[in-house]
Amino acid sequence: MDSREQAQIPHPPHKTVLDPLPPPKTIAAYMAENPGTSVAKAMAHLFPKSQPFSRFMARFPGKHSVIKGLSEKELAFLESQGPEIRRRAGWKLPGEEGDGVEVSELFWKIYLSCLPTIERDPLAGYTSPDLLGSTTTMPLSIISLIPDIMKHYRDVIVRAQHEVFLATNYWQPSDSVNTVSEALRELSARVMKEGRPKVVVKVMYDRGSWEQLWNAHAPVSTAVWTKLDLPDAKDVPGLHLEVINFHKVLLGTFHVKFLIVDRKVVLINSCNIQDRPNLEMMTHLEGPVVDSFYDVALHCWHNKLEPPLPCISKPYDPPRDADGNVRYLFRDYNPYFRDIEVLKAARAARKLLRMQTEQIDEENRELDSHPTRDRLVESFRQAMAGPRQSFAHNKEELAKSFAHGRAEVAQRGATAMKEMRAYGERMGMNFSSRPGSRRTSMTDPDIRRQYHDEETAAITAANKLITKPAPSEAPTSPTLNEVPIRSNTYPLPGPHAHFHHDHDDDDPSTTVNSSRRQSFHSANEALSHDAHGPPMTADYTEAILTDRMVDSPTVAMKDLEERPVMEKRGQEILSPVPNGPVTSKSAHPSGPSAPFPPSSPFDDEAAPSTDDSGAMPHATRRRSFQMSMDEEVPPGRGTKRMFKLSKRFNAGALSEAWATVEDSDDLDSFRAHRIHAPHDPFPVAMVCRRPHGVPGHHDISNPQNAAWLAGCRYAKRKVFIQTPTFNARPLVRAVKHACRRGVEVVLFLDLGFNDMAESIMFQGGTNEQVVDRLYKKLKKEGKSQFLKVYWYTSKDQIRPLNAIIKQRNCHIKFAAYDDEVMIMGNANGDTQSVFHSGEVNIMIDNKQVVAEVMDTLIANQNTMKYGGVQADGVWRDSENKTLADYGATGGGGFIQGFKAFVRFAKTAAK
Repeated sequence: MDSREQAQIPHPPHKTVLDPLPPPKTIAAYMAENPGTSVAKAMAHLFPKSQPFSRFMARFPGKHSVIKGLSEKELAFLESQGPEIRRRAGWKLPGEEGDGVEVSELFWKIYLSCLPTIERDPLAGYTSPDLLGSTTTMPLSIISLIPDIMKHYRDVIVRAQHEVFLATNYWQPSDSVNTVSEALRELSARVMKEGRPKVVVKVMYDRGSWEQLWNAHAPVSTAVWTKLDLPDAKDVPGLHLEVINFHKVLLGTFHVKFLIVDRKVVLINSCNIQDRPNLEMMTHLEGPVVDSFYDVALHCWHNKLEPPLPCISKPYDPPRDADGNVRYLFRDYNPYFRDIEVLKAARAARKLLRMQTEQIDEENRELDSHPTRDRLVESFRQAMAGPRQSFAHNKEELAKSFAHGRAEVAQRGATAMKEMRAYGERMGMNFSSRPGSRRTSMTDPDIRRQYHDEETAAITAANKLITKPAPSEAPTSPTLNEVPIRSNTYPLPGPHAHFHHDHDDDDPSTTVNSSRRQSFHSANEALSHDAHGPPMTADYTEAILTDRMVDSPTVAMKDLEERPVMEKRGQEILSPVPNGPVTSKSAHPSGPSAPFPPSSPFDDEAAPSTDDSGAMPHATRRRSFQMSMDEEVPPGRGTKRMFKLSKRFNAGALSEAWATVEDSDDLDSFRAHRIHAPHDPFPVAMVCRRPHGVPGHHDISNPQNAAWLAGCRYAKRKVFIQTPTFNARPLVRAVKHACRRGVEVVLFLDLGFNDMAESIMFQGGTNEQVVDRLYKKLKKEGKSQFLKVYWYTSKDQIRPLNAIIKQRNCHIKFAAYDDEVMIMGNANGDTQSVFHSGEVNIMIDNKQVVAEVMDTLIANQNTMKYGGVQADGVWRDSENKTLADYGATGGGGFIQGFKAFVRFAKTAAK
């Protein structure tokens, strides 16, 4: 064979064999090896600070790259390191060889823009550099009021096996605090009943304390935390509870809000542990990103862990099936979602269908059997031959023979149908189950004459001076009625009470048994021919019933009682997933995967039982005035549907408002829970910042700010931002630059949110001032058509309400770029969050999930429908009235804010 023939022989493609990466350098790994040291010492050992002069000189290049973007030299250097960066995170570019999930061009550019910020300070992003990029799954999002999010907090906390880490900014005695405290009591009772090791619980918050002048991470004693309604240590013998109060003087607010349980699951949310009339957002995450959050938690803690966290030496390990394959859990196969009503309804429906099918098969088998026919023939002969007096008796026996097997199925079917009707009634109400608010309804006669809530009295009195009640556009429902002040008192959870629970299906939870951190592909559930399951429709139960149901992987099981619907907590209400068109498929599709075995992961036949473990009963909670199915609507409150929706939004309100929208089916589009379609893990990045207490606007170089600005810089079509406050100069400038490039920028902002504080010099001004300046500037340049500003409008309202009256606010922090990359978490768009506060945010890369979140976000408010400003930046309604005509705004200036403060102070002093 000559050389020419040899050249024609095809050779197998060459596959590069890459050297294994060294283990990531993380705070958790160091603490596992040195359990007696403090986190502060671990960080100093792993990431020692350079000399002050070097840090000072390195500040300027990092600041320049954040504001102006990467230089060609910086971009070339980072691209040369790209393969190793992507391998570490578990990513790959489209067409790139190797394992990993595909990362989009936009996400990759934004991520590269974050990396120069950690060269000067490796911990500027709050997590170890090796954990800045990772992968995650996102099976659930909640966009609703605070009680719905606190309900999911409870559902996750009570399933803890080893540890709980909770971080929040505000911790204010409220129903939200009671929900968390009761969950801790319930968890402790289960630990004691099962005789397992104590669960370690760490709690962090930010409350002013003199001790923070010399110790920013001030330990909190039991005597202090019990005043904040956290349980006394002696009341939770199954827990090791430790609390820290963290604030970096002067301006370094601890603004983070997240929960980690067992190093398996993370909840990141926009709300604090308090009661407020805020629309909020929470996301449930599972995957290697949990390890990134774990390092953030340790960084925040700073002190020595006493006792250590049990999972500190066990990196995240995903759920696996019996063969060891990774199987991420979605929908009602995820054990943390067992108490979500829409998924419970789906299980009940499947139970009914399975029971009916089995009984019909059994009946057919009996009718086809010879002994059965012989008995029927003999009964017939006896009936015909016997006297008339015995004929009736034989006839009855004959009927019984024919009805053999049918009576039982009829009785069981009736019981199941009754259960389904109960679920259906809740489904029709379109509300999710949640505990009641500490701030109760003014319609309850028992509290109409109580005047003990000085805060509510003062605010309501101030509102009367600021805003005149306007007539409603809905003829049957006024906006705001003058009503007596309600009580602010409520009973605290008692230490000697106990819980009662109903047992439901067995509850699988994920084991943690691997020390290897890597990115995993999940095997999708075989729910339909579409790899990502059926579309999320309004009739979600039917969509689930038509799916091919599959089993969960074989994992460690935990028999967990279902939380009952207690009389004094009000009726739990169902919340199906939102309406919307079929969303696009994942940006990172995977190949076909093996289905689960065709059986349910839960035992639907499990009988209810009572838990006498000694935890606190829900019946001892403060009375809830949530409306029951047959409650009458008070006069002037509109239809029943309107009243229910407004009553939901009045949870936590300091003064109530009632629906001004017309009654229509659009009210039913509010869905608290977004159950995401099954998907493979996708790229995620931690885009955070540490707190900075020194006054000034120089601390801008961090992954959070770099990601926000890079998103506006690299977006080609659209930028969407929802935030309560928007005045940070770098962000305002980025919006202007995007509009100048012809990119559509949509801003959902709150009207009057924190106006008094934002009016202070150097804070950037109120939202109204910023919007006015933006429109004037862009109009001069002929680019104002690319800016779309909307004032937040609640789902039950037809116009924005000023946040100063504390009736309807939106506290969501969210940004989406080109509908494929989104950032969500803790940070606002104001000067405080950009330059000072400690914030935790995530950036994800998945078109399917972004579309589902955006769909729910838009549907759960009327902002897009009623909140839009006109080309001159002024809001007007159909009658050409402005917000000033309704007393909803005074321009938002400093003088107006100061006047409002004086009025409030005078009212409170009376």
